[in-house]
Amino acid sequence: MINVVDFPVPAAAPVGVKGARLVGLRSLLAEKFPAVETKESGVLPTGHAAFDGPEGGLRRGRLTEITGSLGAGPLFLELLLTILAREKCFAALIDGGHSFSPEDYSPDALARLLWVFCREAGQAIKSADLLLRDGNLALVVLDLQWLAPRDLQRIPASTWHRFQRVVEKTDAVFAVISPRPMIEGAAVRIAVRNQWDLRAMRCCRSKLMSELEVQIFSRTTQAPPVWSRRSA
Repeated sequence: MINVVDFPVPAAAPVGVKGARLVGLRSLLAEKFPAVETKESGVLPTGHAAFDGPEGGLRRGRLTEITGSLGAGPLFLELLLTILAREKCFAALIDGGHSFSPEDYSPDALARLLWVFCREAGQAIKSADLLLRDGNLALVVLDLQWLAPRDLQRIPASTWHRFQRVVEKTDAVFAVISPRPMIEGAAVRIAVRNQWDLRAMRCCRSKLMSELEVQIFSRTTQAPPVWSRRSA
C-alpha cells in the first residue's frame, strides 16, 4: 500500500500543482497495482450430479461454500482428486484442521495436488490468500471443517469479500469447506447432510457419495433450493 503522506501537497499550492501530483499518484498506483479485467465465468464439472446441480459444475471465478455433514469433506476431496485426473490440472488443498489423510489415496491421484498443512485458522487464511493470487491453480480448496468454532468466529467477514474480489479475476474454482454456513457473500452454497450410521464405515466411498443429500443455493437462482439425492 502506498502511503499518501509520501506525496505532500502544501495547502497554498496552486490548483494545477495539486492536480499534477494527483495524476502522478494515480500513475504510480496503476503501475504497481495494474488492473485486471474480470474473466468470463464458467463451470468445472465434478462428474457427480448432486454437486454439479442445475449449473453443471462448480463455478469458476467464484467462491463456493460447502457446508454441513462432517462426512462431506473427505468425500468431496476424493471427488477433487478425480477431477484432477480427468482434467489434467493442478489444485491446492489447504488443510486447516489436519484432517486430510494422503495414505487413503493413490500416489497417482496425489501427484497433481499441493497439500498445505496448517495448524490454525490464521495460517490457513494466509495460505489461501497466497495461492489465490498465484493464479496457476485450477482449484483451491480451503478445508475449515475441523477447526474450533471460536477460531472460525475470529475470521473477519471482510476476508471472504476480499477473497471473492481476488478469485473473480481468475478462472479458478475456490471452494471453502465449513462446518456451518459462515460466508455470507458466497456465490454458491452447497449444503450437505446424511443419515449414516456405523454400518457406513463398511461401505465404499462411491456408495456413500450416492447417499448424500445435497441442497444447492445460488445467488443467480430464483427458485428456492431443494434437497436432492442423486447417484454419481
